[in-house]
Amino acid sequence: MTKTSEVPILVVGAGAVGSVLSMELARRGVEFRCIDRMPGPAGESRAIAMHARTIELLELVDKRLGQRCLDRSLRHKGYVMHFVRDGQRSEVRPSLDYTPVQSRYNCILAHNQSETEGFIRDFAHTEFGASIEYNRRLVDVTQHGNEVLARVVHTDKRNIEEMIRCRYLVAADGINSRVRQSLGFSLREKDYKGSSFQNLDIFLNGFDDWDDHFHYCVGTDHFLMVAALPGGHHRLLLSDRGEADDPNLTPQQAFGRLLDQHYDGVTFGDVVWHSKWDTWERLADTFRKGNVLLAGDAAHVHSTTGGQGMNCCMQDAFNLGWKLALVVKGQAKPELLDSYETERRPVAEQVIWAASSLHDIFMAHGKSIAAREKAMFEPGYMERVVNTCSGIAYTYRDFVVPIPGLADMDGPAIGDRAPDVDLERGGTLWDYCRHPYYTLLLMGGGDDDGAIARISERFGPVVRVATPPSSEALSAAYGPADGRMYLVRPDGYIACKTRAGETAVLETCLNALMTP
Repeated sequence: MTKTSEVPILVVGAGAVGSVLSMELARRGVEFRCIDRMPGPAGESRAIAMHARTIELLELVDKRLGQRCLDRSLRHKGYVMHFVRDGQRSEVRPSLDYTPVQSRYNCILAHNQSETEGFIRDFAHTEFGASIEYNRRLVDVTQHGNEVLARVVHTDKRNIEEMIRCRYLVAADGINSRVRQSLGFSLREKDYKGSSFQNLDIFLNGFDDWDDHFHYCVGTDHFLMVAALPGGHHRLLLSDRGEADDPNLTPQQAFGRLLDQHYDGVTFGDVVWHSKWDTWERLADTFRKGNVLLAGDAAHVHSTTGGQGMNCCMQDAFNLGWKLALVVKGQAKPELLDSYETERRPVAEQVIWAASSLHDIFMAHGKSIAAREKAMFEPGYMERVVNTCSGIAYTYRDFVVPIPGLADMDGPAIGDRAPDVDLERGGTLWDYCRHPYYTLLLMGGGDDDGAIARISERFGPVVRVATPPSSEALSAAYGPADGRMYLVRPDGYIACKTRAGETAVLETCLNALMTP
């Protein structure tokens, strides 16, 4: 038996990407379906690190969502490096320091991925009625003009087959994406040869080192991470040349042999979770074919070093969700979707650079410790890594189409992240941006011959005008309150900025993107 159905947007995969994308579509009132082949949400947590930009985006959606993650997390200030060579221990304490990051969240949150995804799904369901369809296995995908056809099997209903016709399909189905394989997306591939990987979540006895830092323990032929997690246990991550894969060793024995090289007197308690995996570097040559778009691990995969994977995946969804919603609702031109790959693929390349360079320092088994330390302390390297991993360094300024007639001025550039600011009179700048659409921020000055009123009338459904109170902190971040205007995108990046009297330029920018 085969049934047929139609939906504007089909999201395949309900992990970190699918959960965020579902929330972003639901909060904009767009009809969609999100399906997943699993019988229910994942219970294990492959990722444990949440970085500044991801926390900012969750908080930009709703303070309650961001606060829920904060309340259930441990704040880590950065990394301590532990080296052992010829039996001698040394430390760099701290080495990768996240406290200088220019964000309210100048830290790394240790937060279980399963809870992160669960909080987002619960919020989307409670606030907007969004839900995930589990036990839905995608068989294949075809495209016919502007129509995408997905063949899906209901594995909980005697394998009933469903043909889902949609306008857009988003592949959020992971590294082995069935969507990507069905449509023949090509990949740039690289294997991290000579390394095997294991996780062990476990209670530790006698570990008295800093619990507000991740600990990277490195020897010539091994790497071991130790990180405190919510719930009182620790995550241990191991990489070696395969010695720990010895079937005669228990996980405790395999991890204990390495831990003993860096610490004395630490013993193991109860095991929470243990897993083994392989790691690769993968980058799709394109993130889009017709009306099918790749997001998250379906588009890019890299080493776990630096804890960027889940963050980059979720940020893909934040970038894509509002664009899909505006296009499907007819409020933006279809060309807006072209900017998804233009913006996110270079970010994926930056993430791969940071992960791979850290991998080469900490997991280059056989390479001398002295050579690794030299690479780590190259001038500017650690600052660049921290700002990249945190997501604060990501910018789309290099991919912005130049706007004719736009004068130069100080403050964040078009394409940059719009920083939040604590206002002296109370509240924050993002209080004015916490809604699903664009925000036009007026920094002092009045209506330019009715131009602002005209913009509000023409683009009212997708642009909200706000005039934050004058503030020294605001002027320090965005420039003086001289009538300048910032158009902030729904994902918190700057779409346009103009001086007072340049509203015609602003209208040109809006006309290029939106459907009045």
